[in-house]
Amino acid sequence: MEGQMGVQRYLEADIQSISREKLLVLLYEKMVSDLMEARRAILAGDRIRMADRITHSQQIIAELRSALDHSVGGEISVNLEALYDFLFLEHLCILVDREVVNIDNCLAVLKPLLTAWRQIPEGTADEAGRPRVGHSVSA
Repeated sequence: MEGQMGVQRYLEADIQSISREKLLVLLYEKMVSDLMEARRAILAGDRIRMADRITHSQQIIAELRSALDHSVGGEISVNLEALYDFLFLEHLCILVDREVVNIDNCLAVLKPLLTAWRQIPEGTADEAGRPRVGHSVSA
C-alpha cells in the first residue's frame, strides 16, 4: 500500500513539473488513443468500452476548452474553442449513433493539431503569457 502511495506522489510531482506544451501533447495523444480504442470497440460491438473511451476523451476536451485564455491566446484560442466545440459535438454523435465516421472526423482534426503542438518549443506558453516591455496590460 505504501509503495502505491509513493508511485502516486511521484506521478503527481512529475505531472506538475511538465511544461504546458508537453502536457498538451500528452492530452492530445490520449484523446487520439481513446478515439482509436473507441473505434475498435464500435467495430467489435463493445458499447460499454466505446462509451468509456468517448466519455474520457470528452472530459479532456472539456478541460482543454475551459483552460483557454482568450486574453492571451487571441484569435488562436478562439479558433481552438471552435475546434473543441466541434470535437465535443462529434463525440456526442459517436455516443448516440456509434458510427466510426464521427471518430474519423475527430481524428482528422486532432492529428494535425497534435503534430503542431509537438513542434512548439517548451516554454512558449509561459513566454506568451508575460507582458511585453513597452506594452501595457489592462486590468
